Amino acid sequence: MTHAAPGTPAAEDPYGVSLAWLLDQEALGLRLVEPAEVPEVSLGWAHAIELVDPTPFLGGGELVLTTGLRMPRARAEQAAYVERLAAVSVVGLALGVGVRFATIPVGLRQACRRVGMPLLEVPLPTPFVAITQAVAARRAEQQNAAMHRAASFQRQMTRAALEGGIAGLTAVVARELDAVVLVLDELEHPVAWAGETSDLRERVAAELVALAARPARTSIAVVSDTGTLAVQRLGGLERPSGWLAVETPGPLSVGDRLLLNQAVSLLTLQRERPRELVDARHRLGATVLELLLDDDVVAPSVVRHLGHFGFEADDHVRMLVASAAKGRTSPLPLVAHALDAASVAHVETETDDGVVVLVRDSDVSAAVDAVTSGLSRAGRHDVVVGVSGALPTERAAAGRAAAVHAAASARASHEQVGWYGTLTLESILADEVVRARVATLAASPLAPLLDSRAERERVLLESLEVFLRHNGSWETASRALGVHRHTLRNRMARVEELTGARLDVAEDRVALLLGLLARER
Repeated sequence: MTHAAPGTPAAEDPYGVSLAWLLDQEALGLRLVEPAEVPEVSLGWAHAIELVDPTPFLGGGELVLTTGLRMPRARAEQAAYVERLAAVSVVGLALGVGVRFATIPVGLRQACRRVGMPLLEVPLPTPFVAITQAVAARRAEQQNAAMHRAASFQRQMTRAALEGGIAGLTAVVARELDAVVLVLDELEHPVAWAGETSDLRERVAAELVALAARPARTSIAVVSDTGTLAVQRLGGLERPSGWLAVETPGPLSVGDRLLLNQAVSLLTLQRERPRELVDARHRLGATVLELLLDDDVVAPSVVRHLGHFGFEADDHVRMLVASAAKGRTSPLPLVAHALDAASVAHVETETDDGVVVLVRDSDVSAAVDAVTSGLSRAGRHDVVVGVSGALPTERAAAGRAAAVHAAASARASHEQVGWYGTLTLESILADEVVRARVATLAASPLAPLLDSRAERERVLLESLEVFLRHNGSWETASRALGVHRHTLRNRMARVEELTGARLDVAEDRVALLLGLLARER
């Protein structure tokens, strides 16, 4: 193993194991002897070695494990041992007690305190291999987490780039890195941004002057007390197609830099590919949705094309309809951008009913939140959103009417979102067209009660509504009215005479109830 130069710090280890984590593993029984408080130390490895001078076999960043079999008892020689470890950037020493030393030697404690090296006590029952395995397992866990994060971020960025272009991709980068992001074109003009960029453009311009003086460099990072500013070139070395600037509140980790490099690659493709390709993809999505909505087309034959837009073959889907008030412009650009920025799989098209959107059932809450938030930010309070129930993809067309109806109900109820699965009879009748048709159909039988202003007919009308709302139960309806059931029977007999309806026939009861609910209050 290569010997590290004395005093040379170990290279940054993105998967280092914190000393605090290792001490928290109760099964190991480790005890911190020096210092009094757990320091912020990262371990690259835990290495068992019993040599008096183990430095030729160390690379820096290790926690050295020893039972002290060959360790001198003289304090001066123990101090020299610790100093040799510190010189090659060993980050900690763990002594197994109960073999040669019953307790931690005073000289070892003093030496570790002097050089600032953490000193741990390992109980006799704990094998060194258990410590090494714990560190290895933790490193693997962190590597897997970083890989999953990178893979997930790659998918999010790719979808955002395909569906939302540079603006969508910029929003994803800003959210993932908790950063302010600015994308400039080759002339250093802003193309997209996310977060507060008031003075960022000026600071980036200054860094680009420094980069221009060093043509071989493609990036620069400036670390200050307030965070890190990273500027990277987009495009080839011969001719940049733009610049990406990211400012984070803290230092960029190795994982963050990996994600940043992925963003640079996708932004480069976005800057260098024709805009017509992006528009064509949106048109293709609209075409696929229109085919699914067309009753004359066998939907399963086009379902597989949804896979190009983030849908899975066995997904259940929902229809959303964003309907603007009469005379207002279409909300299509706002809806599409909001869903792009939220990285929600979707296709949308413009119809006479409004903007019709297909999303996955599992994404519906995120989709509705994204759309309503985007509409609110744009001041489009005239737009209502209707949401259908969940359907298999091949039956997606059936959700359109439900979503349209839910949107109409939302507008009538002065709400922003209507969910079809939660509509009540009253909310369905809130639709002016539906209410008018029902009222017209029920006008004839109810006319003797509705047209009369006599107190007797008013009582009959009230009694009829209570009777119908209690499902034709004489007992419960009479109690609700505060009258004897015989009185209620007499009133309902009079209603039958006036309306010609029979209250023991379910269809007649439904017609009368709909008429009562649809009448003008």
